[in-house]
Amino acid sequence: MISLMQASLLVLAGGDSRRMGRPKAWLEVGDTYLLRYVAERLAPAFSEVMVSFAEPEQLEEPVPYRVVFDRKPSAGPLAGLEAGLAAARNEVIFAVACDMPYVTQEVAQLAVVAARRCDAAIPRIDGRPEPVCGAYRRSALPFVTGAVNTGRLKAGDLSAELDVTWLEDVDPQLFRSLNTPQDLERFHAEFAAQR
Repeated sequence: MISLMQASLLVLAGGDSRRMGRPKAWLEVGDTYLLRYVAERLAPAFSEVMVSFAEPEQLEEPVPYRVVFDRKPSAGPLAGLEAGLAAARNEVIFAVACDMPYVTQEVAQLAVVAARRCDAAIPRIDGRPEPVCGAYRRSALPFVTGAVNTGRLKAGDLSAELDVTWLEDVDPQLFRSLNTPQDLERFHAEFAAQR
C-alpha cells in the first residue's frame, strides 16, 4: 500500500516527439491522453502534481494540474526539470517523462525515499542512467540551472555533478518509452488486454 508522500510529481511533457511524429502528451490512451494517463497512474502517491512544457503553445488543452514552462527554450528535459524544481512546493520531486507509461508508484516511492539523503535518486538500467525518471532534491537545482545556462543539456551527464543514489535492481520493463508509432501500438495492445 502506497501512502501519500510529501513530494511533488513532475510530468515532463516538453519534448519535440520527432520520432512519434506528433506530440506524445496528447496521444490517445483509452478515453484519456498519455500525459493524463501517466499523471493519474502516479498522482495518488504525491501531495502535488505538476506538468512541465517547453512553451505555452504545447498546451493543446487544459490539464487539471499545475503547469510550469521552461525558462530557456529548446533546452530539453533539463529545462523541464529546472522549472519543476524551482516551482515545487516540496523538497523532493519525482520527475517522469510523459512517454513512460509503465512506471509504478512503487518505483516513484523508492526513488523519493532515496533522494531524501542525496541530490538525486536515479534508476540505472544495464549501466545506463534513466534521468528523466528519477527523484531530485531541491539541492540539485543549482547544478541543473548551471547545466541549462551553459548548454550542457544531456540529462545523463548531470549525474556526474550530483550526489546520486543509483537504483540498480529495478525491472527494466518499467522504463520503456513510447518513442515510435510501433511502441504506441504495442502499448495500446497491452492497455486493451488489461481492461
